Amino acid sequence: MTVNTMKKITEIDLAKLQKLEMLASIACEADNSILIIEVDGKIKWANKAFEKLYGCKLNDLIDNGENDDFGFITVINETDSNFFQNNTSLSFSREITTGNNVRKWIQSTLTPVKDKNNSIKHFIVIESDITHQKEVEEELVQRWENTQTLNEHIEVVKEYVESQIKELNQQKDALQAAKEKSEEVLKKVLPYEVAIQLKKKGFATPRQYKKVTLLNLNIRNFSHLSDIIPIDELVKQLHELLIKFDNILDNHYVEKIKNYGGIYLGAGGVPLRNRSNPIDVVLAALEIQKTVEQTNKARKQAGITPFIVGIGIHTGKVIAGIVGKNKLSYDIWGDTVNITAEIEKNIPEGKIFISKDTFNSISEFFAAEETKTITFDSEIKLKIFEVFGIKKEFAEDNEGIVPNSKFMKILSKL
Repeated sequence: MTVNTMKKITEIDLAKLQKLEMLASIACEADNSILIIEVDGKIKWANKAFEKLYGCKLNDLIDNGENDDFGFITVINETDSNFFQNNTSLSFSREITTGNNVRKWIQSTLTPVKDKNNSIKHFIVIESDITHQKEVEEELVQRWENTQTLNEHIEVVKEYVESQIKELNQQKDALQAAKEKSEEVLKKVLPYEVAIQLKKKGFATPRQYKKVTLLNLNIRNFSHLSDIIPIDELVKQLHELLIKFDNILDNHYVEKIKNYGGIYLGAGGVPLRNRSNPIDVVLAALEIQKTVEQTNKARKQAGITPFIVGIGIHTGKVIAGIVGKNKLSYDIWGDTVNITAEIEKNIPEGKIFISKDTFNSISEFFAAEETKTITFDSEIKLKIFEVFGIKKEFAEDNEGIVPNSKFMKILSKL
């Protein structure tokens, strides 16, 4: 090899080196956070902007054994292995808590670097702070939802609709249709009596109730089901089941308060007070128990994991009403709520258990037996009773679920 040839090679290598140094300088000094991560999602290198964005140094994460504290392993594991065969990069956003306890939204673009065999060697990630953008988006969504809710509540009230009919005769048919639709929506959101108070006064005052009976139903294997059943299919199954629960509560004058996760909460005696609410709730619980049994029988035949359910019932004092300004919802508070939940936690699956307070109000009509005493809050002891069904002399059916005319006659006089 001649001296000139070696000189040319040295010049080429030097040019490449200078170019690499320039690119490395740009990456190091860029405003955006730039990372290099391994195929397994662990962070290998980060530029200076990383520390500013995440509020911590990469070396600190590595020293603490937490160099995937920001979810890259999860993203890579959940991405189909063939994704990067047809796509050059993957963009996603997520909310994080930085090292200095600041909540941020981060937009990340993950680009694979491949070798000659088209195998991924590592990933380059370019990130930016989109917190402000997210806040603006959330504010716009919130404003839109508030406007929709306000319009629905205004349209639903009969007096408002009638006044509009008088003022806008040409829109009579359209307003009538809007009225019926809005009333149906409002009925599903708030108790009618509360909605009327809200319309007339602009607010609905929370009220205290001395005797309310709560039903706490827990689908105990909800988390397990979400792991083994596609989420859209699980939501569909829950929707079908909860519609049945809603109809049962309506038929027994029990107000549905809310459902979240696997919890379904109903209350008898609110917002309209009545003395029959312990009986109403137990009747509803027996029907719900039967519905769950029938549903599970069909699920087992179809090879689907059944719902594991427990039902706890307690009678006591509550405060009920609406709090907050946006996304109005009717809710209840008090020790009675906590006690009902505690009963459900301490009973076998598929059973209905009630407190002594409820038992004292329903024992004339229902077959129930004291089973045990539970202790909670370290010192409070509570006797609980298992409910088996309506007593034979008051039952229309052999299962003790449907009350006969004698039962209903007594119930109507309470």
